[in-house]
Amino acid sequence: MYLSFKEKFEIIIYFFLKFILNKIFMRQGGVLPAHLLKILDRNIFDDLSRDVTSGNTHIIIVTGTNGKTTASNLIAEGLKASGETVCANLNGANMPNGIFGAIMGGYGLNFRFNSKFLVAETDEKIFPYIVSRLKPEVIVVTNLYRDQLDRYGEVNTTVTEIKNAVKALRYNPFFVLPSYEPLASSIGYGLNNHALYYGFIENASQEQAAARPAKGAWNSSPLVPADAMACPNCGNILEYTGSAGNIFLLKFRCGKCGFQNPSPRISAGSAPGGYKTISDGDTGKSLSFKPSVEGDYNMANYLAAYAVLSKFNVPEAAIGNSFENFRTRYGRSYKGSYRGMEINVDLVKNPSGFDRVLEKIAGSGLKSVDALFAFSDRDADGRDVSWIWDVNFEPFVKIFGNIVITGLRPFDMAVRLKTAGIGKEKITVEHDMKKSLKYIAGIHERKKEERGNVFVLSTYTELANLRRYIS
Repeated sequence: MYLSFKEKFEIIIYFFLKFILNKIFMRQGGVLPAHLLKILDRNIFDDLSRDVTSGNTHIIIVTGTNGKTTASNLIAEGLKASGETVCANLNGANMPNGIFGAIMGGYGLNFRFNSKFLVAETDEKIFPYIVSRLKPEVIVVTNLYRDQLDRYGEVNTTVTEIKNAVKALRYNPFFVLPSYEPLASSIGYGLNNHALYYGFIENASQEQAAARPAKGAWNSSPLVPADAMACPNCGNILEYTGSAGNIFLLKFRCGKCGFQNPSPRISAGSAPGGYKTISDGDTGKSLSFKPSVEGDYNMANYLAAYAVLSKFNVPEAAIGNSFENFRTRYGRSYKGSYRGMEINVDLVKNPSGFDRVLEKIAGSGLKSVDALFAFSDRDADGRDVSWIWDVNFEPFVKIFGNIVITGLRPFDMAVRLKTAGIGKEKITVEHDMKKSLKYIAGIHERKKEERGNVFVLSTYTELANLRRYIS
């Protein structure tokens, strides 16, 4: 399909506006031009969708509550390492303007969409709209947890909307789903779509050594995810067994309808020297590599990416090389420096993601951690801040030394931390971002023993403010 003169002219406008934003305003500039063009031409996204889907481009959609930016970046980098051309919204702009801005940026001087692969990270709320337009070949769901209830509603509603969107398609896309997470794995339950499941095996996770056995049903295991108390298929209470303290090793089953976690075809294991292995139970292939980003939740992203890359026959050497050299993009989870010390920055935006970051900090080996919490409630963060009361702070109280809290809602976080058991003498509220960084850095610098890294846990909108000070 060839673009009309109008559509070609709009793409020229896109590149012009993006150039101005890049060179004059020092902004990435992919989203705003798409937003302005959408105002001028309400059909532009539909026109681009028809053009992209009419060619030979393989379209991969990645959605979920946590990890979709990392998973989509891993997939894109793995494809590039094998020599493929890839178009992707790698900076995490996962709303329509960000996705179609990336697509417009994928056109060449000949006004042809030149990429063999399109990897689109998609917000869960707009998933039905995006799949109806882009008609993906592969759909990856990382996980589904409560997130910004004021915008999404309860997570079960999100699950239903995703399944209904897939049912509305006139073909059956290929699913890549986690075996350990009930709501996300239920996306493939009762549908005719082929699904590949990924997950963990015993002794594969970093926290396994400290895990305790969990028995029985819901009430006997307080560490079972509260988002998945009931069976997503029939509503009966799920029964859980496995290892308490690590949700990746929990197993679930419904005694009424038989819904249960499937056996993962793609599974993670451990190897000496900090290496991890990924095994394909069907083909017998196995990849050994040293992860460039740590934590079980990041290992889950590696598994999802491997599942997609292996489907498209990417060579094992290219996958391993891309995995070991992968670096998270600025703004989600990264390491930076401030006043000569290393700063670990993590995005925290919902209870499950916050829990995973706390687990990562606890697994760092440090006896005492100094931290800055940047906590706000702007639209992109979610206006309802009550979700912090679902974060499982209590088991991690002892790992924190000094804490500084900044942002628009610091006292909400201060009350939550104090309630969890952190002494008020350890907590300082400082509204100014620059002063808060300077304060926590000063405390850390004065410590002669147990000095490690400073951790910054930030909601979405405060990440941009942090960028001005952390290099």
